[in-house]
Amino acid sequence: MRSLKVLVLLSSICVGVAAQTPAPAAAAAPAAVAQAQGGAAGKWKELDDKQATRMRGVKRGDTAARDAALKERAADLEAFAKEFPKTSEAAKAHLEMAQIAGMAKDEAAVKNALAGLDVTHLDMTGAVRAAMVAKNANLADQAKLFVENAIAKAKTMDERLELVNGLRQGLRDNEAADKLMAEIKASAVTDEDKATLLLHDANSVKRTRRDDKAAFAAALEEVVKQFPNTKAGKTAASKMAAANMKVGGDPVAFTTKDMDGKDVSPADYKGKVLLVDFWATWCGPCMAELPHVLETYNELHGQGFEILGISLDRDTDKEKLVSTIKDRGMSWRHVYDGKFWQAEIAQLHDISSIPATILIGKDGKIAGMNLRGDALKTAVKAALEAKCRARCGGGPRGRRCALPAIPSAFSRDSGALLRARSG
Repeated sequence: MRSLKVLVLLSSICVGVAAQTPAPAAAAAPAAVAQAQGGAAGKWKELDDKQATRMRGVKRGDTAARDAALKERAADLEAFAKEFPKTSEAAKAHLEMAQIAGMAKDEAAVKNALAGLDVTHLDMTGAVRAAMVAKNANLADQAKLFVENAIAKAKTMDERLELVNGLRQGLRDNEAADKLMAEIKASAVTDEDKATLLLHDANSVKRTRRDDKAAFAAALEEVVKQFPNTKAGKTAASKMAAANMKVGGDPVAFTTKDMDGKDVSPADYKGKVLLVDFWATWCGPCMAELPHVLETYNELHGQGFEILGISLDRDTDKEKLVSTIKDRGMSWRHVYDGKFWQAEIAQLHDISSIPATILIGKDGKIAGMNLRGDALKTAVKAALEAKCRARCGGGPRGRRCALPAIPSAFSRDSGALLRARSG
């Protein structure tokens, strides 16, 4: 599973020295820039698909094959950056090259990659990651420059708090984090801002006291108690519900907009089997799992199986998201707000790693969680058949609907639930 923690760790192992980021060159003509950006986006997708194919061929634990795949990726990125300079994709290419070089402990390559990085083309999260690379390469001045750019790009309360976490966890710069946090608290005057800060504190409890679930629950309850009618208060309530989700229980209720701007809710799918799928185009394990999801959908959609995709892609990756959905034939509905890990529906479910899935049965109850591969298809079939049993009239005198075997990855609670329904 790909998580925010993994992303931070990846950045934290880059080492080496680098030169200062060069001053941006004079801007190209608008038409030339537009043409370059359009070509860059298409080429970038090709490279991502190429790398996904490479990584699918790497067996778990085969570090030599992994390193070889990353080396080929770095060569592709270098060629890309030369072909499409001064684009957002080129900036991402230089950053990824620096991270790959850091993993290989190639200090010269780290230096070259960072030297070509124009941080003005990175979003806030990318700027923070760049600062982490520079920090771990002992480039204090350059790390400071990247942080300043990140702060300038942070517009909302949530983004500024995310930056605080980046400073504290990724850069280990508690002094800068404390200073920014003091500024944020001083500017918090509305109930919504105060509630957001309190929710941030609760999330900090979860992060720093991983085994103390009671403390996290108490912190969430305090947000709900003080600010029940705020967005943050409602998010805290949903996080509490998400922490208690189990097979046979109720899923987290929500209503949001899909990518077509239409209201969508799990309640809309009552009477069908629904998979709520948290994923992103940047998530390698998600893309590796996609063929299984597509196979299950194509085989069972006609029997009442639906999917609601919740994308954790960044605001800069919408074009890539749209093309991926189209090219891969992901014809179900999708939710996307461009907020990365702060995506609204992901926050409601307290999602900290992806891929993550929730399977909801025809009765609106949870039928399975975090099912993948063959286990996903088997669980969907079981959920469909479970409803069929009730419809056919289970019991000694009713018509029987054969249930498929419960897979090993399917929880005991799931199996118990289905057997209970069988009469």
